Amino acid sequence: MNIDVKGGFLIKKRLFKLCIFCFAFFVQTLWSPAVFAEQRTFKIAGESALPPFSFENEAGDLTGINIDLMEEIAIYNGVEFEYIPMGMQEAEKALMNGTIDAIVGSTYNTEKANQIDFTQSYFTMSQSIIIPSKRKKDIHTLMDLRDSHVVLDYNTPVISTFLNMRNTNLTTVSNQYSGILTLFNNRADVFIGNKWTADFYLKKFRQEKNYIILDEVIEPADYTIAVKKGNQTLLFMMDNTLTEIKANRNINGIIDKWVMPQSNQKIARLEQFILWLIIILTAVALILLVIYIWNQKLKKSVHNQTLKLHLLNKDLEKQRQNIANSKAFKDQILNNINTGIITFDLDFMITSCNAKALDILNISKEMIQNLMNHSQLMKSFEAFHQEQNEKNRTGSFRILVINEKNEQKVISYSMHKMFNSEEIQTGYLLSMNDETEKKTLEKKLVTQEKLHALGQLVAGVAHEIRNPLTSIKTFIDLLPSKYDNPQFRQVLMEHLPTELNRLNAIVTDLIEYARPRPPNITNCYAHELISLLAFHKVTMEKKQINFEQTIDEDLIFYIDLQQIHQVLLNLVLNSIQAVEETEEKTINITIDKENQNTGRITISDTGKGMKQEEQNHIFEPFFTNKEKGVGLGLTLSYRLIKENNGDIHVKSYPNSGTQFIILLPLYRIEALKEDDNYEDTCISDR
Repeated sequence: MNIDVKGGFLIKKRLFKLCIFCFAFFVQTLWSPAVFAEQRTFKIAGESALPPFSFENEAGDLTGINIDLMEEIAIYNGVEFEYIPMGMQEAEKALMNGTIDAIVGSTYNTEKANQIDFTQSYFTMSQSIIIPSKRKKDIHTLMDLRDSHVVLDYNTPVISTFLNMRNTNLTTVSNQYSGILTLFNNRADVFIGNKWTADFYLKKFRQEKNYIILDEVIEPADYTIAVKKGNQTLLFMMDNTLTEIKANRNINGIIDKWVMPQSNQKIARLEQFILWLIIILTAVALILLVIYIWNQKLKKSVHNQTLKLHLLNKDLEKQRQNIANSKAFKDQILNNINTGIITFDLDFMITSCNAKALDILNISKEMIQNLMNHSQLMKSFEAFHQEQNEKNRTGSFRILVINEKNEQKVISYSMHKMFNSEEIQTGYLLSMNDETEKKTLEKKLVTQEKLHALGQLVAGVAHEIRNPLTSIKTFIDLLPSKYDNPQFRQVLMEHLPTELNRLNAIVTDLIEYARPRPPNITNCYAHELISLLAFHKVTMEKKQINFEQTIDEDLIFYIDLQQIHQVLLNLVLNSIQAVEETEEKTINITIDKENQNTGRITISDTGKGMKQEEQNHIFEPFFTNKEKGVGLGLTLSYRLIKENNGDIHVKSYPNSGTQFIILLPLYRIEALKEDDNYEDTCISDR
């Protein structure tokens, strides 16, 4: 015989529950009439700001999960409850004083259990952390709340945890509504409270995006019904009814009513209703659509044609406005630029002219309409037109115009072809600029530069000649009185020729500077340029100067070899004098190609270098920083390089050495000119 042990156990368990229920019903039947015969209405306190558990509705009455639960208890026991909104602390005092009979939604606390009695738990809820959304990366757990300002209900069970936490600024309020408002008003960083209550107020004040509720579980608490200490009759009624409600699962329906927008059954019915509604509306819409299409089909053609005409008129008006705006924009640009603009058609008839062109040509707008009225300008245009026919290209000219007042103007202009969007030539565009004032200023500047250079030259010559003349005059003045002195005659014989030689050298340099001989330009190889440096090499070896050279042997320069020799000798001598007092004594000469037409000679040293102020004057006559220098070496070198169609640049920094870069023309066979005196080794491209 098989025995189902599990089934037997379940039968016994159900029989036991049935016995308890019968006993409770029997006690209630016997006791209820006696116990509640006199008192049929009980005063129940509940929080007024704890949605969805208990809160005041628009009529000022308490409602919520707790109130619905108490109504179930009242119906079950045939009694009435009067609900009084109170703060939890005030309600507990009223309960102990006997002013009220019970408190719904009170959280169980072992300390309070000595003063009031609690029913069994009907709901368990943990506290949550509510923070601003911008701090969701900073706060994750309860430990992250250190150094934060926390606000919470003083009745919450978690308050003891925060009191024992260091470095936490704590603010307590009477209810969770005050706490959430404190957070919204930025008077606290964090709110600790019921997540359902917080969610209710976030939605009510539309703050869901600004604040978030963390899922951190903090000290779960039991929601119970509190009665006065010793009121076992009311406590038994509450506990007995809660047991029945839990057994019948009615409490889940009460909670779902407030937590969920609708029950699953209502949602299903609503979904079915919506489905049928959509089907009906779709059918109606299809019928209406067919009717609408049928009625509108005849109107559509007329409407489309009317719309097209309207759009065409609108587009035409817009194009007219764009053309007017474009013309105004073009006129403003042409009349405000600093360049004269004249446009012509293919027959050289003027199509437009700006104000600057009239001002440059000094003629009226009526006169410019006929180009023949300005003969000088017309001749220039005819020359350009002839060149266009021969070479089929645009040109740039500089012309001289004489106006009615017999004044002269220097005008630079250029003529360009004009094309339309299809790349077909439609005319010409003449742009011109008045350079009369510019040329006048250039002439004045050249004159001033010449006078300035002449003044510097005269001052330098006077200074350089005065020094030896002073020495000679001193010897001549002392000659009558000291002629018989052998020592004086010895000094005279030593210094007088030196001073005379110095005067002769100055005069010789001045003659070479003032009357330079024309350069004898020939083609020469790169290695020939440094052939005369052997004289300096002896000096460099004696002074332990490291000399390096890198030469492109294939380069052929087109220069005066003797003049460039003189330049290189001067620059190398300067480099030798510059490195004499430095630890690293190195001079480097490099000869290579700058480009197809130009060769480059680079002379660099590791000497003491020059300041920028010295570099600005090194090519000026009689400028020198040497004790015995005349100051004409670099000046003559600069002029010789320019006469050989070259250029020179200098780069120097104090205590970092100096680099001279000389650019000279290279020999090019295509640059030769055909004449009767042509030689294979000499060419001239001037």
